[in-house]
Amino acid sequence: MAHPFESDLVLSEQISETSLRVYHVGFEANKFRLAPLVEVIRKVIPEFAFGYHQGMTIPLTEVIERIAEAANMVYLTDKYKRRGEFGELILHLLLRDWCNTIPLVSKIYFKDAHNATVHGFDGIHITIEGDHKKLWLGESKLYLDGASGVKELAKDVINHVNGDYLKKEFELIRRKIPQDIPDVEYWLNLMHKHKNLNDVFDSIVIPLVCTYSSKVFDDHCDNTDEYFTALEKECRELSNVFKDKVDTDVELLLLLLPVPCKDELNKELDVRLKHMQKI
Repeated sequence: MAHPFESDLVLSEQISETSLRVYHVGFEANKFRLAPLVEVIRKVIPEFAFGYHQGMTIPLTEVIERIAEAANMVYLTDKYKRRGEFGELILHLLLRDWCNTIPLVSKIYFKDAHNATVHGFDGIHITIEGDHKKLWLGESKLYLDGASGVKELAKDVINHVNGDYLKKEFELIRRKIPQDIPDVEYWLNLMHKHKNLNDVFDSIVIPLVCTYSSKVFDDHCDNTDEYFTALEKECRELSNVFKDKVDTDVELLLLLLPVPCKDELNKELDVRLKHMQKI
């Protein structure tokens, strides 16, 4: 599998199952590898902001200007702690590098104000494997408590796996699909207002990313067998919490990214984002 952002140098898939994936960052010199994680998430920003709407390549003469523009599109505020954009960047990264997706629509590309909150799905991607095509409608949470995070994701599933909600979202998404997206007519047809919902539900995946502050890091600072055992135990417990809260025939994929402190991750990402804005 290709990793466009080379996150495989920072992350590994500790659990890789049909409905659950767990991502491990690990330690270096007995310290959590926060800086490499922040850097690889930051690399996502230009594609996250522009995607197919601005083309998948940027002329060298415009690189500096476009990097600053992409960073500005994320947000321009010091009140970043309660915003969700960094969770969306992590969702984008995991989908692109570990699920082999192609971004279909960049929701922040259509913002009409820098600090506006854009509603709807946090990530809209596609996969094409021969005749097998899937629409990925993602949600993300960045939480201090993992159990609270997966419970909120379960609420999102209940609210969003709804025929009326999907049709309203598809009406908005459909008009924004770039014409040069692969198999564009297929996606336009899938989101047509008269499309049979049974076919729609068979053609979508809902990936749900929870990045959370894990208690495992209170007791471990090295890549030991004990650490991996504790990590897997915690993540399987969170997966069970999630499953207890949601019941649907739609394909769901829970992606967990445990970190020592989500607030510290948020803070470091904000620093990098503001550096990009000042280029």
